[in-house]
Amino acid sequence: MTFNEMRAEAELLYESIDSSNAPGFLDVEWGQFFTVAQRKIVMKILNEGINKNIHNQLAIEKLVQTDNYIDLTSTDTHYKNTDGTAAQTIDTGTKEFNLDFCWILDEYVNTATINNIPIKRITYDFYRTNLQNPFRIPDIEEGYWVLQFNNIPVFITDGTTLTSYYIVGVEHPDKYPISPGIVYPETTGTEASVLNKSVHSRIVEEAVTLARMSVVDAQGYQLALAEFAK
Repeated sequence: MTFNEMRAEAELLYESIDSSNAPGFLDVEWGQFFTVAQRKIVMKILNEGINKNIHNQLAIEKLVQTDNYIDLTSTDTHYKNTDGTAAQTIDTGTKEFNLDFCWILDEYVNTATINNIPIKRITYDFYRTNLQNPFRIPDIEEGYWVLQFNNIPVFITDGTTLTSYYIVGVEHPDKYPISPGIVYPETTGTEASVLNKSVHSRIVEEAVTLARMSVVDAQGYQLALAEFAK
């Protein structure tokens, strides 16, 4: 749908729900409702599971991005592998690390001889508690560890040198707002949402719920705006 089509459908739906209390929202206001609604639809799909069915896969396919970071380098002495050697991280001098993912679907690392080694995301507490735990040593079979430091991944291994890092993630939907004047080209026309056409009506329905909430439940509406926000 184009923005005007989404707005027209939303206004009709709003009036059918509450014709006696249907204020005239501006384009910019509908744009906010649609953008937040799009965000909520994406998060519902991710929580359900992107692989649950083909509809979920198609709905957000344009948000799914992959990247392969070939160059890994040693980090400073702040983080160590379990054998005491320096942990590794992205070589930001070779390639900028600026991924804007709200959800990670898959990630793994490679060595010079072995590919597709699983990695486990850990907390700082887990790292400090288990670095010297002989029963929790990260390895090729159980998977290596990764934690975020200054928004950059740091990889903890048993001393094994890693050569590359591969990640598949979902971009934050707010990167693609639904607003008058903004379109996302597809093979057949221009669309107001980057999501697949199959969920545009769901976005409209969710936006109408938000629009009505903004009138009758201002506090609930503000909570909805804050949910999953960047």
